[in-house]
Amino acid sequence: MTIVCLEIHTVLSAYDPKRTFDRKLVSIGMATDDGQRFYVVNGEAPIHDVCTQLPGRVWKALPLNHDPVNIDSLDPDVRSLTDAKAAVAAFLQQLDAPEFWSMDGQVDQRHLMEAFDYHHHSMFPEGFPYWISSVREHRAKTLESVRQQNPDRFTQLLMSGEGSHLHGPLAQRSAYKNAHRTLLALQRTHDLIDAHELPAPADVAGAVHLSGDAR
Repeated sequence: MTIVCLEIHTVLSAYDPKRTFDRKLVSIGMATDDGQRFYVVNGEAPIHDVCTQLPGRVWKALPLNHDPVNIDSLDPDVRSLTDAKAAVAAFLQQLDAPEFWSMDGQVDQRHLMEAFDYHHHSMFPEGFPYWISSVREHRAKTLESVRQQNPDRFTQLLMSGEGSHLHGPLAQRSAYKNAHRTLLALQRTHDLIDAHELPAPADVAGAVHLSGDAR
């Protein structure tokens, strides 16, 4: 099994007068527990929407040209949308029994589907995640179990900063770097479970982590 943590950045663009929206991929990063790295930027992402909808710490971490600001098409991480989708599919297909995680779980899975224009599971390529578990929710439930079992230890975790289930201090980071931070948060959560001999939260212990791969 391969643990895969991902982060996806997207923006919304209006595409008709009925106030419906079209989600555009900006970048996606993945980090695995066996050390694999993936990062790609959509060179076709609308730069105005990118700069106005994403926090500065996010869009400023993209490979950019300046004056005028636009995505640097010569950067090796920048691809056309078609090539970006193909690169994602190729990375996912070579993973061994992937188990997918992100900070916000199924919210990110929905954004991934919308950005890739997959309207139904039948459209998923091999390896594409049917389910992404939430590290934020998993960590919050684990910390609550620690609080109930050992309030003094929970207070120590809060004082040290380990009691947070968020990303930590904000920084200018790419989707890959945030995916790697999510992986570290997941590993720290599993360390807490082991240290306190806690049962895995029910939503994780009973979850079936599926991808479009039949393995």
